Amino acid sequence: MKKNGFTLIELLVVIAIIAILAAILFPVFAQARERARSATCLSNLKQTALATSMYVQDYDETFPVNLYLNFQPSGTPCVFSFYQAIYPYQKSAEVWVCPSNPQAVDIQLAFQLVQLPPICQPALKFYSYDFNFGLIDFGVDNNLFPGTGRAVKRLAQIEYPVETAVIYDGSIVFQGGPFNLFDTPIEGRHAESANANYVDGHTKVVRLRKMLDSSGRWLFGRAMDNRSNVYGWLVSDGGPYNDRYQMRGIPTRNADGTWGLIDP
Repeated sequence: MKKNGFTLIELLVVIAIIAILAAILFPVFAQARERARSATCLSNLKQTALATSMYVQDYDETFPVNLYLNFQPSGTPCVFSFYQAIYPYQKSAEVWVCPSNPQAVDIQLAFQLVQLPPICQPALKFYSYDFNFGLIDFGVDNNLFPGTGRAVKRLAQIEYPVETAVIYDGSIVFQGGPFNLFDTPIEGRHAESANANYVDGHTKVVRLRKMLDSSGRWLFGRAMDNRSNVYGWLVSDGGPYNDRYQMRGIPTRNADGTWGLIDP
């Protein structure tokens, strides 16, 4: 009987076709996965925006302090942060983790390296988001960072709540490269964009561009837990934070109608 089969050329043609299809489809699948991660990230930020709004309403329209010294029930000193302040309103550490970079910063290790006490309970191990230190402020009588003279912010002070960022994709960094210690640079985790939420409670995608030096090299620093590099991005979609590497400060309008920032 005559046996039928593929010739070597036919097999090579099939393999080549499969390779071409894979090259076409794999980036599409990767983009679809990233869109799903970005959607989850936006959902996380929506929850933290609502939690912050509920806190503000419960505390006479006053935003929480960013960090201050507190004590565990055992008497051990610990750092009470913005995270602990709004935790009762969302009760999940998972909403502080972006699926595109779930271990962006080991915050307990970071605090240890800069010689701060550990975070108070409920403790947060990894986090992927930063908050606007110009909005979530130190407070005049901060016992962890004394003498700042920076009062907590009230909702009535926010003239442009739609444009004022609260929390966004980012890391906290050491001094080095283009960054200062405790800077909170925004990160382009979602196809050269980041997600952010705002005082009025909405969330949105923020377009970014790479932060380059005069030679075209991408500038970077070091995460405050010293586990990874943090590359610089600049906001590129206009608005009060345009051309800035962190979404810090309270937007205002200059006399000529351009945007300004209180505490950039």
